[in-house]
Amino acid sequence: MQENRKGLPNIYYTTIVTKTERVIGMSVQYEDYQITVFQSALHQTTSTVAVTEDIILIVDPTWLPEEIEAIQRHVKESDNGQRQYLLFTHSDFDHILGWNAFPEAVTIASRGFVARSGKDATVQEIHDFDDHYYIQRPYIIDYPEIDIIIDYDEQTIESGNTSIMFYLAPGHQPDGVFAVINQTNTLIAGDYLSDVEFPFIHHNSEAYERTIDKLEKVLSEQKIELLIPGHGNSTNEFKEMQDRIGDSRWYIQVLRDEVRREETFDVLQAFVDSFLFSRYLGEEHENNKRQMQAEEKG
Repeated sequence: MQENRKGLPNIYYTTIVTKTERVIGMSVQYEDYQITVFQSALHQTTSTVAVTEDIILIVDPTWLPEEIEAIQRHVKESDNGQRQYLLFTHSDFDHILGWNAFPEAVTIASRGFVARSGKDATVQEIHDFDDHYYIQRPYIIDYPEIDIIIDYDEQTIESGNTSIMFYLAPGHQPDGVFAVINQTNTLIAGDYLSDVEFPFIHHNSEAYERTIDKLEKVLSEQKIELLIPGHGNSTNEFKEMQDRIGDSRWYIQVLRDEVRREETFDVLQAFVDSFLFSRYLGEEHENNKRQMQAEEKG
């Protein structure tokens, strides 16, 4: 496989033929002998499968039925009797809609994920999406039941020689989690540190900054060799990881200054406009402004 200029493999499509001879195309953004990062056609959403001799960890399997089926096939082909885990980094509907496709997996999420109010509304978002696009899924849609609840930073799951360390990550949503797979030096960041999105602050900007601080601390103290965001491209360049932290922190700080001064900063608008898909991201930027204004009012 050829590598791009950042040292990561170029995105390719794997073709899978099912028993009914239906051809399925699924984008694989990154792959090595233990980590496979699938990328959906929608919102460049990533779904990660990490395979060791002890476990198979599946993260946020999504979006379309054919894409989830490709992830299922990969898990099946990788299965040598390891215990399967299914991690939800947060409760946005696009990150939970595939959970019943992996009934054998032990589910993992934060305490906030379990205690979240409005679960029915989240499930309804999945039904609305499927209805809008005439999508039929071969499994039941409902809110995930969680077997292992993450309550504190550095909570760890160990299986044989494999360990996964979890950190609470509120800010984007109140119930976020990011994880480090120690054997592969992989940081699964959830909806943080994307190269195709600036911060989407759906919960609280100060909490978001604290999560950024945690991510920076993990990068400085642990040998992270691969960063996987929830949307966009993975990276194995340490400077790129640092740059994404710096950009996220800068965006929140400048947006807060803009809201407090009740001014429009050209430099901030230029930063937002520098991203692709500017119409949708422009809407998220306005949502961030309203969130920040509500926080300032107390």
